[in-house]
Amino acid sequence: MAIVPYEVDVPMSRWPYANWVIIGVTSLAFLLAFAGDVRLLELEPLILYRGNPSGIIGHMLLHGGWLHIVGNMVFLWTFGNAVCAKVTNIAYPVIYLGLGAMSAIIHLIIDGDPAVGASGAINGIIGMYLVFYPQNEVTCLWWIIFRAGTFAVSSIWMILFWLAFDIWGAWSGAGGVAYWAHLGGFFSGFALASSMLWLGWVEMTETETSIYDLMSR
Repeated sequence: MAIVPYEVDVPMSRWPYANWVIIGVTSLAFLLAFAGDVRLLELEPLILYRGNPSGIIGHMLLHGGWLHIVGNMVFLWTFGNAVCAKVTNIAYPVIYLGLGAMSAIIHLIIDGDPAVGASGAINGIIGMYLVFYPQNEVTCLWWIIFRAGTFAVSSIWMILFWLAFDIWGAWSGAGGVAYWAHLGGFFSGFALASSMLWLGWVEMTETETSIYDLMSR
C-alpha cells in the first residue's frame, strides 16, 4: 500500500513563488544530471560525504532516480507552499538551504555514508509546517495494486506517522535511506518554526491554530 499527500487545506496570504522556483531548479538539476550526458565524476562535488564541503548544499540538487525526485517534489509542493507563504518568499530560500545544510551535518556526524537528495531539507519544511498547521487537513492518495482512492486527515497524524517511520528506520539501522538526515532536518525545522513564533517573526491569524495553541487547550 502506498500513501501520498498531495494537498493541504491552508489559506495562503501570498503566492509561494520561492517554493515553485526551488522545485523547478531541483527538477531541472535532476534532468540535467540523469537524463543528460553528465558523467558521475562531474557530479562528485555535489554528493554529500565526509571531506566534501560543497556537498553540504550540493546534495540537495541530486536524486537517486525518478521515484526519489518525484516523491520529494510532491512532498515539497504539498507542505512547502504553505510554509513559504507563511515565512515570506524572501526568507524561505534561506530557511530551505539552512535546513538542508543542518540535516546534512547531522547525517555526516551520526551516519556518514554518502548521500544525495533534498529529503533532509524537505523534512525540515515539514517540521515547520507541523508547528504552524497541525490541525489543517491534508488530502492523500492511496492505492493497493489496482485499487485507489483519497482520504483527508489532520496534518498532525499524517506527519507523526511519517516521523515514526523515520525513527524506526534510524533505530533499526535500516539501509538505503538517510534516516538521520530526515530526522535532523525535521527537528531543526520544528525548532526553527517554534523560535520564529516565540520571537514574533511570524504570527498566527485568528483562524489558525499552531501546535502550541493545540497543546495549551
